[in-house]
Amino acid sequence: RHLPTGNTAMHLLLLVLVAAAASATAAPNRPNIVLLLSDDQDLLLGGFEPMKHAKELVAGKGATAQAWWTTTSVCCPSRAELLTGRYFHNVKVPQPSGGCMHANVEAEFFNPKLFAPHLKAQGYTVGIFGKYLNSNVPLAAPPGVDRWLANDGGTYFKPEFNEDGKKVVFNTGLYADYSTSIIGNISLNWIEQVAQNGEQPFMAYIAVKAPHIQDGSGFPKAEPAPWYADTFPGLQAPRTPTYNYSALDHHWLVASQPPMTTQQGQESDALFRSRYQAMLSYDDLVLALCDKLRALGVADNTYIIMTSDHGYQFGQFRMPQGKWQVYENDIRIPFVVAGPGIAANSTWSQPGTNVDVMPTVLGLAGVPSTPASMDGRSIVPLIVNASDPAVPLATRQHIHHQLQQHASSDLGLAWRQSVLIEYYGLGDVVRYEHLEDTYNNTFAALRTQDAAHGNLLYAEFTDVRTNFNWTEPASFFELFDLDKDPFQMNNLYKTADPGLLADLHKELHAFLQCRAGECP
Repeated sequence: RHLPTGNTAMHLLLLVLVAAAASATAAPNRPNIVLLLSDDQDLLLGGFEPMKHAKELVAGKGATAQAWWTTTSVCCPSRAELLTGRYFHNVKVPQPSGGCMHANVEAEFFNPKLFAPHLKAQGYTVGIFGKYLNSNVPLAAPPGVDRWLANDGGTYFKPEFNEDGKKVVFNTGLYADYSTSIIGNISLNWIEQVAQNGEQPFMAYIAVKAPHIQDGSGFPKAEPAPWYADTFPGLQAPRTPTYNYSALDHHWLVASQPPMTTQQGQESDALFRSRYQAMLSYDDLVLALCDKLRALGVADNTYIIMTSDHGYQFGQFRMPQGKWQVYENDIRIPFVVAGPGIAANSTWSQPGTNVDVMPTVLGLAGVPSTPASMDGRSIVPLIVNASDPAVPLATRQHIHHQLQQHASSDLGLAWRQSVLIEYYGLGDVVRYEHLEDTYNNTFAALRTQDAAHGNLLYAEFTDVRTNFNWTEPASFFELFDLDKDPFQMNNLYKTADPGLLADLHKELHAFLQCRAGECP
């Protein structure tokens, strides 16, 4: 069968300058880049655990973020943010109706903000494979993309894709008609083709459906490949302190949740198990990718990034599944990166989000400064040791430029200490017989990790229908001290220091209005 299927670097700037001068008449040495994106893969409830190959070959040989979040905990907005490097308030539709879960993904607005043209300007060939957005998936490749096999997530089996200007359905048994195997094999075939050609560095964006549910009525689950359908017998979702817990001082949507029934708990466990099973094929893709890069002789000049669009829940605060909440299990996501100049088994602590992914990709490719259209920042100077001779020249030049731009030899000291979370309710969403989202489950939140404020989550809630642009005061507030309350069980807002609340409110609303270089 086919594919069963921190650590702030020391920067020797003199080395960068000498190398740049020595190759002034030659094209800079640029790395290849592979970005792997999963769908609904959480971090805090064990979402990365079944991926033994990824843990060994990417995390084990590279760096793992200790503080990485999604800005928006639902599929289409999170992906729109990642693809453009922009916060949700800079990609949302003008009014609280239409769009892709409120994200403006119409071609005339969205395409000029995509990452790919910036890579093309650096001489890259770009391929996108797998889930793109939940709607408005172009039939032909968008600007800057050379190879295109994309859909809205589709089905696990016999999926349909838009492939370079035509619709194709995989229903003949090729790659077992299984989505992850199809995406994996076709993307790796393209990597082999362009690597053997050797004329351009490549960037591959590979986005699998796993471990998302196969949408449907009742109690839908993820759908594993047949050869993994019997794995993890009896596996249950983690019984965290918030499992089936009634949080009466939280937002009404959480406070009013009825207890999960025995059947709902069993279905939630079955969902958890099916997700682990579906992730095994994704892990096989990672293994096959690493084997392919080694066989092609390009592994030592390739960066691999792995992340997810958002987290998940399995009974936390009595919600049997889903992802539409402000709490850590929904907003914390994995982010690991390996490649030249990144220390094995290393970590970094500076906080980042999905909005920083494409600025980082462009930084690895040697784009000197983050494009003016993007709100995020490159983490390359935080994780890549520019003094390592294996680091491509273009990547070193990016690090040098960033350090000059921020007038610092240690960019970690000048890094943001909080991140923005913003979500706009999608209306009444019922999953596994529980109401898990609604219009006034619209929130803006600040996740802080600094000496001044501490390890806090501060959130304001409103109604998407009447306060889409946050021009009116919020209707409900939450505040949690995660050092003392890591599961966000005790809302401190009513007893908190008014000065602290005023500071958090001010910082949050400045974040909600920022654009590009104004953003922390």
